[in-house]
Amino acid sequence: MTGAGNGLFGLLALGLILVLMGVPFVGMAVMAAMLVCRELSRGLPLALGTLAVVYLISDFSGAFIAAAGAGVLALTLRAGRSFTASVSSAAAAAALASIAGTALFPEYSLLSSENVETLVRLYGSAGMSPSEIALVMEVLSYLLPALLAVWAVTGTVTASAAARLICRRNAYRTDFLEGEPLRLGLLPAWILIAALALNLSGALPAAVRQASVNVSLFMVVPYTAIGLSVCRELLRRYPGVFLVLAMGIIFPPVAIGVLSVTGMLDTWLDFRTRIERSNERKEE
Repeated sequence: MTGAGNGLFGLLALGLILVLMGVPFVGMAVMAAMLVCRELSRGLPLALGTLAVVYLISDFSGAFIAAAGAGVLALTLRAGRSFTASVSSAAAAAALASIAGTALFPEYSLLSSENVETLVRLYGSAGMSPSEIALVMEVLSYLLPALLAVWAVTGTVTASAAARLICRRNAYRTDFLEGEPLRLGLLPAWILIAALALNLSGALPAAVRQASVNVSLFMVVPYTAIGLSVCRELLRRYPGVFLVLAMGIIFPPVAIGVLSVTGMLDTWLDFRTRIERSNERKEE
């Protein structure tokens, strides 16, 4: 009973987060659960019905994100890939869908004319001057691809966790392969390095510079997640370092920088394996 209660509490907490993040991710969680935990003959019609509801409440972009994330997650899990690898693939698909949907249908984007008018009124009521509002809107427009991708990735990870809880609570499926800890490999690391190098270089076409800035901003998210995983392993093996790591709470910008750099360096140095081996040598 306690386990079921804990599962219910976790599901309610994830559900609240999904509601705050937007309708597409609520639909994504339900669709993924239907496609993964049930037979396709029963789950597919339910998933399509959920997608139709997402489209009616949200818009094409929202439905596109939900379909991409849930579809890729279901395909990869049914193909036998681990949960970690499947969520990573689904998050990448949802991020691409968020950017593509905005490019194809800008009238439904976060900065559509209707949303811009709403934001301008909101900022104006907060006491911002017209020049300040124009500057904020310019920054939002410039960083829109990265903001969309971060939003889609965060929502997909949360929706995937909710879908797994739905399956486990209803005993539809509990045999998810956890797989290896999250690793991005060499290609994403070199992409980030190239983007940072472009940011530091001289005169560049405006479109190239904008792309490099957005890539750099977005790549901070997965590498920060890997950095957190390294810290988690370090705390698990050496609880005494908690006070040192807790200093990051006092200086969040520094902490994010350290975590993202740690995550990128883990590509070559494999900190988690080194920590595990060090602990094994001490136990011997």
